[in-house]
Amino acid sequence: MRRSTLAAVTLILHFSLFTFHSSAQQVKMRDVFAQAPDSIFPLLTKNNKLDCIDFIENNMRARVKNKFDTYSELTALTNDYMRMQVSERSSVEMKIFNDSLLCLIRTYYGPAADSEVYFYNVSWQPVNYNLERPKADDFFQPGADMEVCGLLRQLPLIKATLSPDDTTLTWALQITELTETQQRTIEHSISSIAVKL
Repeated sequence: MRRSTLAAVTLILHFSLFTFHSSAQQVKMRDVFAQAPDSIFPLLTKNNKLDCIDFIENNMRARVKNKFDTYSELTALTNDYMRMQVSERSSVEMKIFNDSLLCLIRTYYGPAADSEVYFYNVSWQPVNYNLERPKADDFFQPGADMEVCGLLRQLPLIKATLSPDDTTLTWALQITELTETQQRTIEHSISSIAVKL
């Protein structure tokens, strides 16, 4: 009787350890990307995504013809990070945090870059995350030219990027819509803003 109880406890312990080990397995970006719904990547078919993963993992150029008969290219893929040039005018970056939170940045180029930031769990359900988009004034250093600052305040175009190596998201105010003279006036008077997610 005691031996049967010990065997049962041992079996339960082994099962518990196996379950813990399985649940602790790292969620990989390749799988999250492959399972992304059409609403996230409307230009890509399921085969497009799988082909991109296969190409880049075999050290090939991960460029595919998408639904609009133009090209999309997966330019970076690690266990927790990816970047894709979806079209000439748009790109997507994604990063997984803590095996459960996914940050997605969609950037449009018109020609200046402007980004939107979204958060999901790894099953692609939206997540509320307290991240506020900075305002133009947050980028200006003391002594910045007030006239040019006023122009940038009217329509602030802000690019967000993710670090492939850590949990840093960086905001950068875009000035390419200004004239060359205005750019020279302000370029040394604005700073980027980095936040840890």
